[in-house]
Amino acid sequence: MLTIHHQQENFYAKSLTLKSLNGTSLRNFVDYWFTNGPKNTRSWWFQLDLHGGANSAVTNGDFSLSSYAHRDKLYLIQFYDLSFFGAYPSNGFSFLDNWVSNVTAPLAREDWGMYINYADSRLDQTAAGQAYYGKSLTKLQRLKAAFDPENLFYYPQSVRPVAA
Repeated sequence: MLTIHHQQENFYAKSLTLKSLNGTSLRNFVDYWFTNGPKNTRSWWFQLDLHGGANSAVTNGDFSLSSYAHRDKLYLIQFYDLSFFGAYPSNGFSFLDNWVSNVTAPLAREDWGMYINYADSRLDQTAAGQAYYGKSLTKLQRLKAAFDPENLFYYPQSVRPVAA
């Protein structure tokens, strides 16, 4: 008889959208990768996608018709860190949090954001609103107030309704 043991995978994920990845920001990304990555004994990875650019459909169109605020970004990075045994360790969150903060430290706030489809479960609504929705947040808050004023469709990183 074949017995299959399934282990629960516990993980923490973050994302980052960037207008560019060069200079100090790139140096911080690579330095963190080679300095801190080898110290992390859990399974971890990142995925770097070319997201936009001059010839991309992502950057074409009327941005005001979409809630997606990061059409001006060139890169989309998903960071993922997992534990196969037991709960995800509380000291593990800093591995990805610090990686992202090191990359974004030299950047202006409008030069980076985060992608809601790779939601960071540790962000509060205020931080999530800015990171995920950026310049679209005010419009989304008004729409939320019009169509869901009681905030029925709530989750920790959702848009809050605001009075018009």
